[in-house]
Amino acid sequence: MPARPIRVTFVCSGNICRSPMGHVILERLVDDAGLADRVAITSSGTGDWHVGEQADPRTIEVLAEHGYDGTGHRAREFDVTEFDDLDLVLASDEGHVRFLQRAAGTPHNRAKIHLTREFDPTAVAEGTLETSDPWYGGEPEFARCFAEVERACRGVLEHLEQQLADEPSRGADSGRPSPSGRT
Repeated sequence: MPARPIRVTFVCSGNICRSPMGHVILERLVDDAGLADRVAITSSGTGDWHVGEQADPRTIEVLAEHGYDGTGHRAREFDVTEFDDLDLVLASDEGHVRFLQRAAGTPHNRAKIHLTREFDPTAVAEGTLETSDPWYGGEPEFARCFAEVERACRGVLEHLEQQLADEPSRGADSGRPSPSGRT
């Protein structure tokens, strides 16, 4: 019987800018790697301001400029009851990490929480682990955010491929630290 898919979720504030970028990008990378049946990806926001809405038009635009389709995204609020079913919770910034840590309920669930950019070796080396929030900006800010998220997603994919290669131990080790060593 095949193992259940690894469940990954991206979290930002309203689920219309940063986390949908991560969701759409990682979903495509996972699909391109032939792992779509082994990894399930979602995204959500810490607040309910945009529930049911599409991603910000600027998010959809920057994704489209790079060959990604974000038009199917609908914002949702993070559901704390999902923690037990998740393997990797990727927060956009430290505020989201604090929110998620308070909501996690157990040390095991808190160990699943990481900043998205922890998976980008350049961001780790530079100490810039928060994903820049493009909300109050324009095209340059959305382009910068996209670049940060896409680089991180490539690192997340490598991390997932390693977890899948170590499949027998995955169930017992789903909360292991990210490449940056942050727990």
